[in-house]
Amino acid sequence: MARPGLSAVSLLLLAAAPFAAPAQQPGAPPVVPDLAEPGADASPDRQAPPFRPNRQPQAQPSDAMPMRTIESAEDAPRYVIAPVLTVDQERLFAESAWGQRAQRQVEAAGQKISDDNERLAAQLSAEEAQLTERRATLDAAEFRRLAEAFDARATAVRRERAQAVTDLNARADADRTAFYKAALPIMGDMMQQRGAVAVLDRRTVFVSLDAIDITPDLITRLDETLGDGADLPTAVLAPDTDTGRPAPDAPQDDTPAAGD
Repeated sequence: MARPGLSAVSLLLLAAAPFAAPAQQPGAPPVVPDLAEPGADASPDRQAPPFRPNRQPQAQPSDAMPMRTIESAEDAPRYVIAPVLTVDQERLFAESAWGQRAQRQVEAAGQKISDDNERLAAQLSAEEAQLTERRATLDAAEFRRLAEAFDARATAVRRERAQAVTDLNARADADRTAFYKAALPIMGDMMQQRGAVAVLDRRTVFVSLDAIDITPDLITRLDETLGDGADLPTAVLAPDTDTGRPAPDAPQDDTPAAGD
């Protein structure tokens, strides 16, 4: 009879690599890599990819059509009254007090996930080695029972660790969504002040004057009005009716108990 597999611990070891928090796009959801399905054959020597952040698809300048911003003359007004304005969405979030607070939380929670992954992987690896040593003193039926129980627990821990990353992704995404929702009326006021009927993402504009870029002024106004977003009332952070996403919460401890 074939020896029952003890390779489930290697599935957890796949999750032990450090969590890579987004650097350029805070709040953009990292994603769990393509891990083997529970029960699949996994060699302890198998090299698996670490957790990596997922960058949401963004409009990128084409090599054939370089996008650029033309600087205004030194004596030109700091901004102009124009029907169309531009904003750098990524910079708006990344340089705002809200975005920087969100980035710190994601990095802290991601590091904790990474530390917990390493701790649990080491613990299960030690248990696997101990069970292997006991094999010589156990009858086949008892060894099979213990090995299958170990495999089931290791697989459950792996799933829980993957869920911890998924939950962090969801919180970061919800926080980002709440930021843009809260920024919308403030952006609307700025549009009216400058006589605009539309605001475009700078990355979708072929050529534009820097005078119509409202990003720096909008960041200043958002920081003055919203702060870092942590203390805003629930009504401001309510889920978007189109997405159904929950309001952002502070990262919670998703670490399973070692004996679960």
